[in-house]
Amino acid sequence: MDWEFQVLNYIRNHFTNKIMDAVMSLFSMPGTVVALWGLITLIALIIRKHRPFGRTMLLNLAVSAINCSLILKPIVRRLRPYVMNDTISLIVRPEIDYSFPSGHTFFAFSSATICFIYNKPFGIAMYMLSACIAFSRLYLYVHFPTDVLFGVVFGVLTALEVYYLEKHFLCDGVPLKKRKCLPRPSGN
Repeated sequence: MDWEFQVLNYIRNHFTNKIMDAVMSLFSMPGTVVALWGLITLIALIIRKHRPFGRTMLLNLAVSAINCSLILKPIVRRLRPYVMNDTISLIVRPEIDYSFPSGHTFFAFSSATICFIYNKPFGIAMYMLSACIAFSRLYLYVHFPTDVLFGVVFGVLTALEVYYLEKHFLCDGVPLKKRKCLPRPSGN
C-alpha cells in the first residue's frame, strides 16, 4: 500500500493547480457519471434504430450497480486514502462508501465498452473520457491506484458479460427460445 500512497502523493505534488482542480472536480462530480450514461441510454432507447444499444446499456448499468456497489464494495470494505492519510485536504466532499473498486471508473469503463461494441469511434471517445474520469479519482485522492485499476478491469468484464448474456439469451428483450434473433450490426 505504500507504493499507492507514493503514486497519489506524486500526483498531488506535481499536477495540482487551480485549473486542474476545477477540471478534475468536474469529471468526478457526484452523479455526473450516472447522468452521462443514463442520458446516453435514454436517448438510445427513444431512437428506434438505437434501441438494442439502449437496452444493452440499461442492462449494463443495472448489472454494474449490483456488481460494484452491492457486491464488491461491501465485501472488500476498503477505506479511502484520505481516511488513512488524514493530512490531506480534499477539494471535493468526502465520499460515504468504500473505496474498492472505484465506482466512477467501473461505470465509465463498462459503459464505454458497450459503446465501443456498438460503435467503435464513439466507443473510443468514451474510453478517452473514461480515462479522464479514472485519473480524476486519483488526482482528487479519493481512490487508490488499485481501486481505479480494478474499476477498469471489472467494468470491462461486466460489460462483456452483459453483452454476451444479452446477445445469447435475449433478442429485442424476448428470450431466444421464443423468438429467432438476427445478428447485431457491428457498428463502424
